[in-house]
Amino acid sequence: MDKGLVKESSVVSHDLAELFNQTAFLMPNWKWFGLALVIVLGFFLHPVFKFVLRQIKNHNPIARRFPDSFTGHIVTQPIERPIAWLLTIALWLIGGNAIGLPEKLNRYYDNTLTFFLAINIIVLLFYCVDAMKDVLTKVSIKNSSSYNYGGQLIPYASKALKVLIFVLGVLIALQSFGLNVMSLLAGLGLGGLALALAAQDTAANVFGSVSIMLDNPFKVGDWIKTKDTEGTVEEIGFRSTRIRTFYNSVVTLPNATIAKELIDNMGVRPARRIRQVLGITYETPIPMITKFCDQVREKIKSHDKVNPDTVTVAFNNFNQSSLDVLVNFHIHVYTGPEELELQQNIFLEILQIAADLNVEFAYPTQTTYSKDAPPPMAKNDFVPSPQA
Repeated sequence: MDKGLVKESSVVSHDLAELFNQTAFLMPNWKWFGLALVIVLGFFLHPVFKFVLRQIKNHNPIARRFPDSFTGHIVTQPIERPIAWLLTIALWLIGGNAIGLPEKLNRYYDNTLTFFLAINIIVLLFYCVDAMKDVLTKVSIKNSSSYNYGGQLIPYASKALKVLIFVLGVLIALQSFGLNVMSLLAGLGLGGLALALAAQDTAANVFGSVSIMLDNPFKVGDWIKTKDTEGTVEEIGFRSTRIRTFYNSVVTLPNATIAKELIDNMGVRPARRIRQVLGITYETPIPMITKFCDQVREKIKSHDKVNPDTVTVAFNNFNQSSLDVLVNFHIHVYTGPEELELQQNIFLEILQIAADLNVEFAYPTQTTYSKDAPPPMAKNDFVPSPQA
């Protein structure tokens, strides 16, 4: 009985050995079995890698102690996903080399894994760029003056770095497939020249955006006037600048155009001037003109947001139908609505002063005399009624 079992088991072992040693699709079956085992093991270990990496990331003492550092920002990115895939792909590559795949099959196997390896490296580097962008943005905000140069240049630098990483990653992946990248680049020379000629307007706009960033004539949130457009800057992009007008519409101006235009930045004024000419009637007595100017001047100076050294209220012109009183002063406000609200309050106070002093504002009037007409009648002249 025991000899029979031993004989039967030896037969089974012999059959299995023959089955594993049989060649199917370029290599023995045992290599196919080993390759399948390595691939299944990789998919099994991938979530384990991701879980362990997430725990390491969430309990990083450096990130907790220095939240504004690169480590503190990189742990906020989902870096465990590409790193877990990198470990899994490394396991597959090591397993494939250990099995000893045939040359032709091994080339396709390595090229496929190298392609996915390049993709995950690019994704991981993108996360690193985003983390560095967050670090530099916080530093620029802390050290910014009235113009935040870094806060506007950092997004462009991060986008350009991502494009560079993507291009280099693609070239490395192509090189791994056996393509001659240098020959490919040389062959694309004429095509690149044609593309550059076709995209010269886009290039001009990109250089215009760089010029705007370096000269910094305005920043996001400024109220500017340029050409026929006036409004608040909403976005400064690679190609164009978007301005929200006071009609609540959005005007998109190419950066190549706006960089050459005269720009009046209303948002950087240390103070905003209000100038108004008040026309009062010629019948206003001289003492009343003086009293009116004095009260208006004192009332304007009493406002906290008015610079008292710039207040000017004076009778300065004999107009055709009015005596003109110049009202000029500067106010310290930062937005258009604040300016309009304060201006309205001051103008209403001027109207109240005029009403209290019985000072009348003039409006355009004109008296016409005819040469052949009889002279104007005096008030005491008596005109007899016609006889019946």
